Amino acid sequence: MIHYVKGRIIETGRESVILDNQGIGYEVYTTGRVLQDLIRKGKEEILLYTHLHIKEDEWTLYGFPDRSDIQAFRKLISVSGIGPKGALSILNIMSVEELYYAIQSGDAKSIAKAQNVGPKTAQRVVVDLKGSFEITGAGLETGSETYGTGDTADRNVISETAEALTALGYSNMDALRAIRKVEGAESMTVEQLLSAALRHL
Repeated sequence: MIHYVKGRIIETGRESVILDNQGIGYEVYTTGRVLQDLIRKGKEEILLYTHLHIKEDEWTLYGFPDRSDIQAFRKLISVSGIGPKGALSILNIMSVEELYYAIQSGDAKSIAKAQNVGPKTAQRVVVDLKGSFEITGAGLETGSETYGTGDTADRNVISETAEALTALGYSNMDALRAIRKVEGAESMTVEQLLSAALRHL
């Protein structure tokens, strides 16, 4: 397996980036969000954690700057009906954290907003992946690996606030995006964060 590719950006397209590593050009497919971020930041050399997808007539590399994203990608393609393109579509509209909360709360509707992911497939994602990875004090656990995402207390406050907002009728994605806009959220109580987040909705 190719664990990661580090190289100089030669070209960015609509769906992929070409990296030069010691004279070899690797084409790595990723989300539009990642590509836009690379273009905006003007990075010349990057490291992408990769997944090599092998078909009978094709070998394709998919990659992300963050390891938690590639682990979520692998979880998604393990779901029946979700191929690499479907997984990219989902991760293009939501972060790993947003996906986690959508799965935990059964919010298949938010997942179904991804291109070429229907309601039934989105519901299958929720059913198959619920409990398969979780956010803990050590970070985001996806299988056997853990990646840091914050303190346990911070995570509990965010989780409880997100749940309160969804109970008010907001989607998980809208709730989490509003919470992220609140400065100093990590030092707030659930009541304070809820009040502040509502001002961004």
